[in-house]
Amino acid sequence: MELKWWQKPVRMMRRDFLGDFSRYKDLDLETFAREAKHRWHINCEWIMATPGCAPGLAYMTTFNSAEFEKAPGLGDFDILREYLPHARKHGIRVVPYINAHWYSYEFAESHPGWEQLLEDGTSYGRKHPLYGGGTTFCLNSPWRDWIFRLIREVIAIGVDGCFLDGPSICPNACYCEHCRRLYEKATGQKRLPKYMDWADPDWKRFAQFRRDSRANFIRDARTEVESVNPDAVIFLNGGGFSSANIGGGGDVYKFQEHQHFTGAEEFYHVSEEYRSPFRSLNLGRFLSAGDNPSVVFTHHTMSAWHYIPLCKSEMQLALSETVASGANVWFAIFEEAMKHRAEEAYAATEKMCEFLEKHEQFYTDTESAAETAALLSNSTLYYYISAQNALYKDVGSGKEENLTVDMGTGKEAEHIAERRSTSAAILDREYSGCLDALTRSHVPVKVLWDEHLMEEKLKGVKILVLPNTACLSQKQLTRIEQFVTDGGSLIATFESGFYDELGDARRRARWKKFLGIAKVEGAFAPSAVEDYMAITGGKIDGFRDGTILPRTYNALKVKPAAGSETLIRFMNPIGKSYLPMAGDSPYPAVLLSRRGKGRVVYVAAPLFESVHRFGLEDHLRLAQSLVRLASGRRGLQVQTDGPGSLAVEMRKNAKGVLLHLVNATGDMKRPIEKFVALHNVSFSVRAGRIKRIRALVAGKNVRFKTDKGRVAFSIPRIDDYEVLVLER
Repeated sequence: MELKWWQKPVRMMRRDFLGDFSRYKDLDLETFAREAKHRWHINCEWIMATPGCAPGLAYMTTFNSAEFEKAPGLGDFDILREYLPHARKHGIRVVPYINAHWYSYEFAESHPGWEQLLEDGTSYGRKHPLYGGGTTFCLNSPWRDWIFRLIREVIAIGVDGCFLDGPSICPNACYCEHCRRLYEKATGQKRLPKYMDWADPDWKRFAQFRRDSRANFIRDARTEVESVNPDAVIFLNGGGFSSANIGGGGDVYKFQEHQHFTGAEEFYHVSEEYRSPFRSLNLGRFLSAGDNPSVVFTHHTMSAWHYIPLCKSEMQLALSETVASGANVWFAIFEEAMKHRAEEAYAATEKMCEFLEKHEQFYTDTESAAETAALLSNSTLYYYISAQNALYKDVGSGKEENLTVDMGTGKEAEHIAERRSTSAAILDREYSGCLDALTRSHVPVKVLWDEHLMEEKLKGVKILVLPNTACLSQKQLTRIEQFVTDGGSLIATFESGFYDELGDARRRARWKKFLGIAKVEGAFAPSAVEDYMAITGGKIDGFRDGTILPRTYNALKVKPAAGSETLIRFMNPIGKSYLPMAGDSPYPAVLLSRRGKGRVVYVAAPLFESVHRFGLEDHLRLAQSLVRLASGRRGLQVQTDGPGSLAVEMRKNAKGVLLHLVNATGDMKRPIEKFVALHNVSFSVRAGRIKRIRALVAGKNVRFKTDKGRVAFSIPRIDDYEVLVLER
């Protein structure tokens, strides 16, 4: 079947003058379109249909309309209609940007009843001005009809679809009359629970209502689009994997059937204390798990300085990781920035898009070829609150300063909101740390969503990782058990499967026994200082028995079930610095169990949280050793002597197996200014029979040897990115 244009590789660009709309009238649009095609090598362009700038001008248009107000400075000039024929001439699809979230106070005052309201009835945007000034509207209000009329007008111009920036559901909102009425209709209840009131059993129902409201909006918006042009596309910024999803009603699985792309932002912010160099790769993996083509929106500016572009190496890294994950690229250009740093900032973008255009066949209709899968559960992101009281003890930062150590107050947080915050932080770090640990171990990884366990997405998977995937249904547990019994390997951490799909704790004795647990007796208090675990059992590759490691920040006290082997044991807490060790505790840290033809590696801790939190070599090496243990005699899918800063991702299509190599070796923290080239990197890859290996960036064939289904070869040089085509 012939692929539609949006199912093929798409290189998206947004060009924008922000609020200076008069600049469009001075453009030579033919040159503008030719530049998009031949300089930037894009095939899809976002042209602003409504402004995305201060002071909330989303109610204005850049095209002529009898109903909607025109943006100032344009006069009779119609950007969309004037530019469209030039874009068509150069084979560029036009997908206008529609701002659906940022409106001025004046416009809101002329449309009472449209704004999102807080619980006390005040406007969200008045109390929390958007971008410093402006408000936002409720997607269940009559604004819905207004925006749908706008969408229909845009599509009727003859464009190829639209992107909706919003609508969003803001924190502590929405409690307007329209939401109240629809909530009562959906649930039979008039009372709306307080926002994030985890003590109220109706909060989860309200969270689901908010999520469903967003899903229903995009569903109905797609219907409006297709009523004008059945071939036009529509998509929005749907969010990634984060516990914050519940606050905004985000759920990419619920949204995917109503849009053509599944996309989300991966923006650079200097305010963040820690930034993994692999964030674009991780997000792309997550988005590409779905059925839609995916797209990662790459931050085009240096954090909040919108007229300074992201530096060259950062942009190159982001785009390379995006395509390695199977996602489409998107970048933006603020034309004002081009005056100052055009060559410096955008050279990487031009180079990458030209390469992708030239080698489009190798990015077409691909799927993950990874044998390792990580289940990133949105149910867990939505509902997880650990039932272990000890996890909520205030133990301080563990920082040693001025002859003292910050050991906290020792008090346990009792309020359920604080417990949710702590649990969510554990989970966010665990999910990100899991993907980073696998990347640094050169393990190609396929992300799974909750629903995928029941959709045969496990086909080809040899190792399934549950990174504290706590909230699972009984059907999902049964499916996982069958996967292992049939010969798969499972790595499960901390409280994986201890709660049902709505976050309610369950006894689940059978499941815990399957993991190798006879009983959970509680949890250790968190520890960032002077506590340890010790290697035992002789099966942890790379560590001698008796070797001590820093204990994970969080840990459970479990008793092993009969037949399970203890490979690592927690040591008794010391409690303070510079005291003698207190010996082994009776509690295992890692258990190994045989189940049918497969094996289970259970870690009684969120190991990946500590990989993320501490950045310690011992925790990363342990994670790597556990993956090797789970791989058994088959060994890892990819073996290489490259550094952990070399990401390896495997995809496949009709052209063969595609081995993407992204080199993040450079400065030891972001921003990365320069990459350090890698030389003579050796690989051994399980890929079956191979006829030829081509290095696309280098433009050369690669010599190789085969032995028992593995292919061995060496790459003389890897700069920032290389992709190898292993032809069968």
